[in-house]
Amino acid sequence: MNPFKRAITNIKRQPVKTGVFLALIFILGTVLSAAISVRMAILATEEIVMMRIPAVAEVQFLDREGAIEALDMGPSHLVSWDWRPDPPTIQDISTVGSLPYVRDYDALQRFGILSPDLLKAASQQDGSDLQCFSHSDPYPESFMMRGVSNPAITEFEFGILSLVNGRTFYPEEVENEAMVAIISQSFATCNNLYVGATMQLHSAEHDHIAMTNEGITYFPRGWLDERFMIYHEILEFEIVGIFAINQDQVNRMTAGLEFHADFHNRIYVPITVADTDMRARMEASQEYHDRRRELWPDNNSMWGQTELPPPIITFLLYRPRDLGVFAEAAEALLPDFWEIVDLSDSFEHIISSMDTILEMADLTLLLAVGATMITLTLTISLFLRDRRQEIGIYMALGERKSSVLIQFLIEIFLVATVGIILALFTGNLLSGNISRSLFEQTLLEQMPAHSPFHLVIPGEILGSVPTEIPLEEILEIYDTSLNAGIITLFVGVSFVVTLVSTIAPIMQIVKLEPKKILY
Repeated sequence: MNPFKRAITNIKRQPVKTGVFLALIFILGTVLSAAISVRMAILATEEIVMMRIPAVAEVQFLDREGAIEALDMGPSHLVSWDWRPDPPTIQDISTVGSLPYVRDYDALQRFGILSPDLLKAASQQDGSDLQCFSHSDPYPESFMMRGVSNPAITEFEFGILSLVNGRTFYPEEVENEAMVAIISQSFATCNNLYVGATMQLHSAEHDHIAMTNEGITYFPRGWLDERFMIYHEILEFEIVGIFAINQDQVNRMTAGLEFHADFHNRIYVPITVADTDMRARMEASQEYHDRRRELWPDNNSMWGQTELPPPIITFLLYRPRDLGVFAEAAEALLPDFWEIVDLSDSFEHIISSMDTILEMADLTLLLAVGATMITLTLTISLFLRDRRQEIGIYMALGERKSSVLIQFLIEIFLVATVGIILALFTGNLLSGNISRSLFEQTLLEQMPAHSPFHLVIPGEILGSVPTEIPLEEILEIYDTSLNAGIITLFVGVSFVVTLVSTIAPIMQIVKLEPKKILY
């Protein structure tokens, strides 16, 4: 009789022992199934939640008081309220941007500039009804320039804006302070500009004290009057690109994060141009600030800002999971007191809750595997001890040891397969009911009492990615339903545990000689 037929015959001949073994496999398998179902559900939920975290980080100066104390600058109230230590240089930004976690980065430097000739553009929210106007007519209009370090323009890469004519910047133009600019299609229309055309803009710093003494309270009146300028430079830019606004994408941007950003009148220039211009203006302003301090000594802290304002430095990573390791690596490369912040704090209570459930599932899984192996090994050893005579007879009749081993493996695995299948569904059902309630309770306990921290990253960088996930949505994402991953892992673990638990006791008997088994 071949090993398979002998195995079937023995299963039928010993229904009680078969039933006990089946029940044991079922109970232990149910615990395994529940732990694996919870573990896989938590990992799947965490993956989805992590993908909802914007993989965007920003450089910020957070600890003003600590920096003042560390630098021994005296009483903090005598230091300008907006004082900051030296910000990261363009080289610092480039070094951090070269880290392997970074997909793209940008350093955005805003600075105001004037023009007596250019008009502003505006339209309805849907992009229709273009209007051209000047707030200050007949006086100079002010514009907010954007110096960027990303030659490709981050907003273009995010799909907020799209190039319709010309090109973006060349890397060497950003590095070498090239006087080039990229403007919107609506701005170009209002001012009869085109790719290859030039436009003049006035960079200026003003003596507001002198203007007030002359009775000028509407400051635009004196903005191009040389009598009131402490610094004046005419900057001439060549238009190298014109962009259109993807209004649908703009309308999806998160409210509160520069939702009303003025895309029509954006003028993009290399950050090196912005940096040079602002340094010249700050240097020229030093004497003016000193004079203001003398006039208002009691308000000394109000007039101390002569430092170059830091750019908004953002890094787009490949994966949200890299935010933590990126922050650690980046802060080692940044100047003192400048730190990396991101939106992961908004999701911390969710991740903590999932970690708690995951630890419990892993502990349960390890205990279940250990208990299953010990229990099955002892049980199979006892069953085989009762059948020592049978094994000895087989071997005395010339049956090969491998044939005997295969017979007992078939017996055990036929019964185990039935138990494992039953346990798979039962354990999965139990895990869904119990773990969901536990997960919800853990989320509620760790829910922050305050609103999550928001960055000052421009809204167009974050796009429409949400910074919060409602509890109901998280519970909806959490799904313990059977899938290929759960089935594969459970069946694999179950059969490996059963195999390991079976081979050891069988080998202990099979390796003996027939005489020692029979006597």
